[in-house]
Amino acid sequence: MVTIDEIKQNLECSDVYIQKMIEWANGDENKLESLYYFKLAERQIRPAIQEVR
Repeated sequence: MVTIDEIKQNLECSDVYIQKMIEWANGDENKLESLYYFKLAERQIRPAIQEVR
């Protein structure tokens, strides 16, 4: 089970972002947990945006 505080801390996201995740999951805890792990993996894989001069 994933808590809202855990999502907020690990993804470093806003309350609005978490609310949108919950709305997308339609209250399904398993769907929310899957989305959370997907987003967590995505943040570890995706490179940071770098300014090019």
